[in-house]
Amino acid sequence: MLWQDITIAGTGAWIPPIRQKHEPWDKPVDTGPPSLVALNGFTSAAVSTDSSPSQMAARAGLKALRHADVTGADLSLLVHATFQDEDHYAPSAYLLRVLGGPDTHAFELGAASDGGGAALVTAAEHLTARPAAQAAMVTAGVRFRPERWGHVAEMGHLAGDAGAAVVLTRGTGFARLMATAQAAQPQLEVLTRARTAADGSGRPLLVQETGLMPHLDTLRKSTRHCVETVLDETGVRPQGIARVVPIAIGAEVLDLLLGDAPLGLRAADTSWTFGRHLGHAGPCDVLLALDREFRSGSLRAGDRVLVVSFGLGFRWTTALLEITRDPALRDPATGERESVARRGSEVLS
Repeated sequence: MLWQDITIAGTGAWIPPIRQKHEPWDKPVDTGPPSLVALNGFTSAAVSTDSSPSQMAARAGLKALRHADVTGADLSLLVHATFQDEDHYAPSAYLLRVLGGPDTHAFELGAASDGGGAALVTAAEHLTARPAAQAAMVTAGVRFRPERWGHVAEMGHLAGDAGAAVVLTRGTGFARLMATAQAAQPQLEVLTRARTAADGSGRPLLVQETGLMPHLDTLRKSTRHCVETVLDETGVRPQGIARVVPIAIGAEVLDLLLGDAPLGLRAADTSWTFGRHLGHAGPCDVLLALDREFRSGSLRAGDRVLVVSFGLGFRWTTALLEITRDPALRDPATGERESVARRGSEVLS
């Protein structure tokens, strides 16, 4: 899918304190053989003890509004990517109150770890379908409580808490959305059906027992299809990509998914070097990494960024972006930006 005049104008991230991999579950330091988590490259995870997913998403959203120099009144749509939010049964309504304006509409989008990428496409579709709309916002927030998700370490990854946001506008941003591609393998949905454990506790998923490796060929096929689609449609060669931003699912998995043609990359060649410290933050992953890349000051006009996202179910979203001007954050210089921050701090509860 090729896009015209849809741009990213601002991003934001809220990351709680980082804890070493043994700390969230109060385990002693492991002096034995490397764990699956260590072999998969995770070093730590972001852990929230006092902020809900929606609160973290709202804080990220306020940063994104300031970055974009956009107000809540400018937003036509707010799409919130969420995953099992136990703190807010209507998180988009909370985010609408904190971030939106009188004419903003908001809803939740559920696509597991692909939520951030899928929400970007949804917001872009909205702006394309409504020429009068000025801006749309994507938010994401997750909090993986250890009593429910601590055992994901047995799959080889750590679950991280965070909030992230992106503001999309028509033509005024610093990163142009060139093309997107999406795919699905719904025959794998059986892996994500919740089940009650033998002792009656928890609702473990089948994929938490089998892992992803038995389904690697299917994962590779869809990942390659999406990547090749956006490259073919835009005529961009792999060598013309400055940054690759995948979900933070682990070094071993990413090596296997991205190591084949057309990319031929290892996890260390991507934003995984940032994500490994935060843990896998579900739908926040790619949005957090984009915020990091855009604010790093290393991207220049003409650079291209490839987003590779997928999530349980299984769903895929790939997006190719082109930098049109320096995206690095500058100090707020207008009273309008400051008023946005003040308004958010007053209602962020």
